[in-house]
Amino acid sequence: MSKLAILIATTFASIGVSAQEGASLDIGSTEMLINHFIAQNINPQSVLSRSLGGVNLGTNVSDYFYKNGLISVTGTAIDSKNSVFVLKGSKQKLYGYLVLHDSKKAFEYTTNSKGIVSVTEVPLSKIYPDLDERFPMQTQAFANLTVAHPQYSTMALRQAPHIGPYQNEDVTKLESKPGSSYVFYLNTASVMNGSTPLNGVTKEQMYRTWQSVADQYSMLNMNITTNLAVYNAAKASNVLRTGVINYVNQDGRSNAPVHSFGTTAAGTLYRNPSAGFDYGYGIGMTAAHEIGHQMGMQHDHGGKGGEYFEGIAAFQWGPIMGNYWMGGSWANQLFTWSKGEYNTATNFEDDLNIMNSGESVPYATDDNPSGKPLLLEANGDINPQRNFGQIERNTDSDSFMFSLSSAGTLNARIDPIEYLRMLDVEALVYDSGDKVVARSNLAVNRSAEFNNLILAAGNYRLVIKGGAEGTPQNGFSNYSSLGYYAIKGSLLGKVADTDPVLSSGVPLTGQTGATGGWKHYVIDVPTGMAKLQFSIAGGNGDADLYAQLGARATATSYLCKSDGSTSNETCSLNQPAAGKYYLSIYGYAAYSALSVSASFSK
Repeated sequence: MSKLAILIATTFASIGVSAQEGASLDIGSTEMLINHFIAQNINPQSVLSRSLGGVNLGTNVSDYFYKNGLISVTGTAIDSKNSVFVLKGSKQKLYGYLVLHDSKKAFEYTTNSKGIVSVTEVPLSKIYPDLDERFPMQTQAFANLTVAHPQYSTMALRQAPHIGPYQNEDVTKLESKPGSSYVFYLNTASVMNGSTPLNGVTKEQMYRTWQSVADQYSMLNMNITTNLAVYNAAKASNVLRTGVINYVNQDGRSNAPVHSFGTTAAGTLYRNPSAGFDYGYGIGMTAAHEIGHQMGMQHDHGGKGGEYFEGIAAFQWGPIMGNYWMGGSWANQLFTWSKGEYNTATNFEDDLNIMNSGESVPYATDDNPSGKPLLLEANGDINPQRNFGQIERNTDSDSFMFSLSSAGTLNARIDPIEYLRMLDVEALVYDSGDKVVARSNLAVNRSAEFNNLILAAGNYRLVIKGGAEGTPQNGFSNYSSLGYYAIKGSLLGKVADTDPVLSSGVPLTGQTGATGGWKHYVIDVPTGMAKLQFSIAGGNGDADLYAQLGARATATSYLCKSDGSTSNETCSLNQPAAGKYYLSIYGYAAYSALSVSASFSK
């Protein structure tokens, strides 16, 4: 045993207080406790021995992580295998708990303003909210409710990996945000035989359980995955950025320990086939709720539901951390995170802040920070696969610009496109004077719509943001109106180009572009042309050239391309159809002083 460990063990070996809920004991500074676990990781026998009310709080460590002053420890009590111990944080603040399941005792570790850590006996329900035996099994309490899974929007067309109906993916390899260093693992091993679900559950239903969780956390830069290898890699790099919930092949009440994200302490998700719920809806929403506990949130109380607020039926809205079962039959159900704005709330936790600041999980990057053009097909159609986005924060709004050189007509519908949506869409059309020309937020519908909106010639912005209904006290605000949306419809009339217009044979010089960025140019080609040629020329960087008819080209959608290792590229088309052609440039490496041209000839 190290000298430090001996000192700590000697210091605390004889300390104890009487056993009662609320009994507390100071055990030393954060630095002392961190140093102890560093020592115990080296020598597992150097256990910090202390007691509270005759209960031995010494712990064995099963998983240990320490890097750059951050620590995460997961283990069990020395005297009980049926227990869980977690401690995580830094010298500034440590938090943790020890739960003894056999004796139904729980002890919470907190840090005061002076950096002293104390352990306090607390109700078991504070650490495991859904293990509180005052509340009945969910399978018994809600077995007679009518529940139907949500309907996919027809615009849900894989705008992100978790969006849209099942397409025969391997349900053991699903990832919502591949590459993110923040990972939450849905461990489905116990309810799968290889890649085949047990108990008659379909792969589509397993997909929807994952998709439901991915939807509820899509505003965060966190990869919801069923892939064990992805989780193991993230855990090895930094366990404080990971979490795990285990599916269990039996009935029971699903539960999870609070603030277990950042440790290897897992939540437990029972299958409950006897409840009669659609597997994708019931198990998926239960997983989202229990992971909410793991991220640090308690229940949203109030109304007739008491511990579990039942939502507001008039607006078909309820909080995820309340009684989400009550809204299972709502046609336009909306489940969001909460900060206790409704009238009967008694829990005023700021859920988003707990996840973002408390657990340090960043929001997803704003995908439309400064506006982008509304992309139109050749016939004026608005394609939802090319016009979509995400509202990542309640301060976010997305702008799509378009211009009309003469009067035109806008028909557009904007849908939330996630399966278990949180987004209620509000859409506004602004003119060039920043005046609202039209606004839509369909009541208890979640979508926005413009029908035969006549617009004069001019410049416009279609703005999408999170909507609200009623009042925050009786309804819901845009606090957690977050998620993906898509736009479908048409813009009829003479649409003015927002991209630079090229004249045949006239180069546009001095063009610049960043690595990974796109620039687009247009040229109108009349009928009867024999050849159409696109060219770029430059002495630095690596610009690649793509061309398409009727829409901006992409790396996978083009009529011709040239993508060599320099910025000198040419591609051409014979007997081109008449129409608007787009010359699109991708910056494989940043470039400047580029000359861009297009020419057609008979």
